[in-house]
Formats: sequence, structure tokens, C-alpha cells
Amino acid sequence: MNKTGWIVSAAAAVLALLLGFTAGWFSNQAYIRAQLESAFEDMGGGAEDTAAPEGMEEMEEYEDEVPPAPTAPPAGEPTDGVFDYEVTDTRTADSYNDDDCGERYTASGEFHVLTISAENVGTSPAYPPTDSWTGVYAYAANGTEFSLQADICAFSDETNPGNTSEYDLVFDVPEGTELTVLGLAAEGAPEVAAVPVP
Repeated sequence: MNKTGWIVSAAAAVLALLLGFTAGWFSNQAYIRAQLESAFEDMGGGAEDTAAPEGMEEMEEYEDEVPPAPTAPPAGEPTDGVFDYEVTDTRTADSYNDDDCGERYTASGEFHVLTISAENVGTSPAYPPTDSWTGVYAYAANGTEFSLQADICAFSDETNPGNTSEYDLVFDVPEGTELTVLGLAAEGAPEVAAVPVP
């Protein structure tokens, strides 16, 4: 085969490939369009006839319910079954010096610093709760709940049965707020302690 024959054969092959790719691409586009139109018809047609999935009625009713406003802080005993708690000191401040982490914080309202005494009444070593993840909340007389100041390092020692740990919990609350109850629950505790704040 001469040089011209090779060029013509190569050009014909390239043209055939381009024609094949073009035809394939347009066929694929037509297929996708048909599938999408069919899917939209399936979604649009008969949607009015389908019943709500089971449980949706309850869900819609639940969405309409408004949670009741707090009326009182939790009541109970100052024990969670793992520790007996007592608030031994309270103070308020505009700022708090976090000695454990070397930071100083300024309150958006005012800091309530509560010193907690926690006696392990269980049968194995345990850590008293020191953050909202482990169930530490303070309550005002009207039942408003406050979480701990999250940035402040709050630590407590692992406490053996019969021993007591003392540590501070810091809450940033609006100025003039009076905390009346502290809710505490150590990890694995069967109950939440309701500790009066003096």
C-alpha cells in the first residue's frame, strides 16, 4: 500500500471514530433525558394519591407542640448514687482567672463560681462531673437552665470510695441571676443529683 492509501485509511478510521463517538454521545443524552422525564412523571403523577408514611401524623402533631416554659428547677436529693454533693462556696465575678489552663476570661453577664464537694459513696473509683457533657447544669428559681462556661478548664480528681474531691464549676449567666439548684450526674450514675445552691 502506498503513502496515499495509508493516509486515506487513517482519515477514514478517524472519521468513523468521530462519527461513532458523536452518535454515542447524542444517544446517551437522549437516554438520560428520557429517564429524567420518566422519573419526574413518576414523582409528579399520583403524588396526591399516596398516603403519608406511617408515623407522619404523629410527627406533624409533635411539630405543632410548643415546649412548656420552665416553671421550677428540678427537685430531688443531693446525690446521684455515685457521689454525694454539697456546694461549699459561691461567689460572683466579672472575670475568672483559669489557673489550670493559664487563661483569663471575661463574663458576658457575670460568672457564678460554685465550689463543689463530692464524696464518693459508690464501690469503685470515679470522677465527679465537671462539664455539661457529663450532666452539669445550674438552674434559676424559675427553672431556667444554664450550662457551664465551656472554655474554662474544669478538672476533678478520680476519687476513691469514701474520699472527697473539691473543685470549682463556673457559669456565665445574665447579671442579677440567682442560681438555686445545681444538677449533677457522674458518668454511669443512676440518678441526677439536685444540689441546693446557698
